[in-house]
Amino acid sequence: MRERLLGWYAQEKRGLPWRGEREPYRIWVSEAMLQQTRAGTAAPRYARFLARFPTLRALADAPLEAVLAEWQGLGYYGRARSLHRAAREVAGKFGGDLPRDLESLRSLPGFGPYLAGAVGSIAFGLRTPAVDGNVLRVLSRLLDLPLPVDKPEGRAAIEKEAQALLPPSKPGDFNQALMDLGARLCLPRSPRCGECLLEALCAARKTGTVAKRPVKSPRLAPREATVFQLWAEQRGKLRLARREENGLFGGLWELPGWMAKGRPEPPEKEWQRACAKHLGPGWRIGEEIARAVRVLTHRKILFVLRRALPPAGKRAPLKDADGAVWADEGALAALPLSNAQRAAIAAGRRGIEEGQGRLFG
Repeated sequence: MRERLLGWYAQEKRGLPWRGEREPYRIWVSEAMLQQTRAGTAAPRYARFLARFPTLRALADAPLEAVLAEWQGLGYYGRARSLHRAAREVAGKFGGDLPRDLESLRSLPGFGPYLAGAVGSIAFGLRTPAVDGNVLRVLSRLLDLPLPVDKPEGRAAIEKEAQALLPPSKPGDFNQALMDLGARLCLPRSPRCGECLLEALCAARKTGTVAKRPVKSPRLAPREATVFQLWAEQRGKLRLARREENGLFGGLWELPGWMAKGRPEPPEKEWQRACAKHLGPGWRIGEEIARAVRVLTHRKILFVLRRALPPAGKRAPLKDADGAVWADEGALAALPLSNAQRAAIAAGRRGIEEGQGRLFG
């Protein structure tokens, strides 16, 4: 199996921009991007990210906001924050070079089993597995594993098999070969079993259970949350606030407001308190202009946007503050905002143009 898979990979591997790369930092960036992002989406962003941060030192020296801005559109911003924190830790603790042992790699922010295994095997030749979603699918079918792969027992069985299959040499190529097999042939739906070099070895193929593997636990319904936000716009500039670095959308910019669990309807005095807190005395709450629903992996978020009106009879000064800015269209495009927030802002603009509040999906 090892010989077949490595031979197939040598001939058929995907032409991705990081393939053949041996610089550990570049391998790390590519693998961080590939977590939760398709290779086709990550490829152009990989080149752009490295143009902005060509070395580990450059990434470590950059402000977090610049890293988040470059990560826009890739989602799961926790990866960018971990990448930045780990770069600073490597620069300070390991002399600017990624450590070459698995234990030290696993100690870095964001380095879970997959990322440590991928970087360790590809960059340093460590004989350690790298189990992503593609590898989970391939091995669960090879084994005809009846256990849920998202539970500890099923995951442990996959990890054990992945470790046992690793060849004594070229572990990085072998890990990538399994990933490519899952991405090109052992597909989630309509797998190309007749073209697969491992068809004769596949237990699920023999028992007719390919479509039932991997087994996963029932998906929980996304939790509902509501984000209440103020639309304060003056002289073509929109008021934005920066979130704290931890938690959902950490470190990103957004319309000022607050988040609540479920679908509450806050009283007017709560909206008015938000006006005073984020905009200053004299600001008043106005009409609702839009609602926008965005569904994330584990959350269903309803954005509720209401106008904030400046103090009556005078022009409010446009002063930036720590963690708050007045942003024109250019600044709005450059600042790091989540895709969900950009969609909510677009809904707000449509609501203003139409002169009425409505729900935009």
